Amino acid sequence: MQIKVQMLPRAEALLTLEIQPDEYQKFMLAATQKMSTKTKIDGFRPGYAPYNIVKQRVGEGEILNEALSEIISRTFAEAILKEKINTLGSPEITIKKMTPGDNLIYEARVSVLPEITPPNLVSLSLKKPTINIEEKEVDKILERLAKSRATEILETRPAENNDLVKLDYQISIAGVPQENGSQKNFPVFLGEEHMIPGFEKQIIGMVAGETKKFDTAFPKEYFQNNFANKNCEFTVTVNAVYRLEIPKPNDDFAKTIGDFQNIEDLRKHLKENLTAEKQIESNRQLENELLKTIIDKTGFPELPEKLMANEVHLMIHELERDLANRGLDLATWLTNLNKTEAGLKKDLRPQAEVRAKSILLLRALAKKENISVSENEIDDEVKNITNLYQDNKKFLAQVKSSDYRYYLAQTLTNKKVIDWLKEKIVKE
Repeated sequence: MQIKVQMLPRAEALLTLEIQPDEYQKFMLAATQKMSTKTKIDGFRPGYAPYNIVKQRVGEGEILNEALSEIISRTFAEAILKEKINTLGSPEITIKKMTPGDNLIYEARVSVLPEITPPNLVSLSLKKPTINIEEKEVDKILERLAKSRATEILETRPAENNDLVKLDYQISIAGVPQENGSQKNFPVFLGEEHMIPGFEKQIIGMVAGETKKFDTAFPKEYFQNNFANKNCEFTVTVNAVYRLEIPKPNDDFAKTIGDFQNIEDLRKHLKENLTAEKQIESNRQLENELLKTIIDKTGFPELPEKLMANEVHLMIHELERDLANRGLDLATWLTNLNKTEAGLKKDLRPQAEVRAKSILLLRALAKKENISVSENEIDDEVKNITNLYQDNKKFLAQVKSSDYRYYLAQTLTNKKVIDWLKEKIVKE
């Protein structure tokens, strides 16, 4: 087999492979057996007709065509292994010459993972952030917890601060009711200021059954683009006003929440949970800062478009999963933001570039420092995932695939590299 390699712009390579007949003959024999199982040939059981008989029946060109996929798959894999080319994704194949009994020639255009040289890490240093939990933070969580256990007492009086009001509203712009701008029996806790500025002030003083129209401006940074920085008219009807009877956060209250002896026991538990949450977020920020610091000191070639596209696709998939957990779908979410999927992909590219560079950097560091994971480590992770998702048979089938094992190997290796970087660079 002859191999020619031409490096192209944007981290692509063009391989030209020429395979002699004696090299691809074994694939034609295998194709013949496969074809004879599907073609009835008198005098022979399915799958047992000899090569020459099948050739007479269907033609040698048809046999070569049947064998082509396997020929390309095997020879391309051999070629990139021999030439030590780290490819990304599947190649684009162009057949240049294909005649039975003659050399088979094809071109394979493929994206290549660029090789990078990690910088010297000796001079790099980051300080490990400290986690501080103030008592007032625990107080706020305790207040929210108590409020969630409040008794709602229906009132006939006008709405006051700290009341719960359930209302219907419709948003209009220039007199035109807006799509996705209405809600029925929407709960508003007066005083929490979760609504846009000025909204709650208009509700205070209203009584059940009252309808009111008022104008208010949406913030410039509002998440729904069709409302952002616009003056809108609200039509609001109050359905009910409730006074909230909130339990006092004392020992008796603590016992209703769970297996807690007293309020201090509950506060300790809340503080531990908050510390764990902050630790997770702190670690995430530290890892991002760590990778960014090293990326800024690393020279990167032009990134393959396929690598960028893969990262954007993965980010959209992660977004879809997050939206699904909140009971939303991507199409509705994009409509609310007045965006298209093409616009979303464009917005995600800068972040995708950072993620792609992180992948290349971690891969290079793993290779340089001989950091890897064993099959036993992958098996252990598969067991952990299997235990977590016992009821999701579709996902469990995916977990057992070779592609998913490769994904786990990369993920676990990246984690090891990041832990290694923390030991070298992060100081207490």
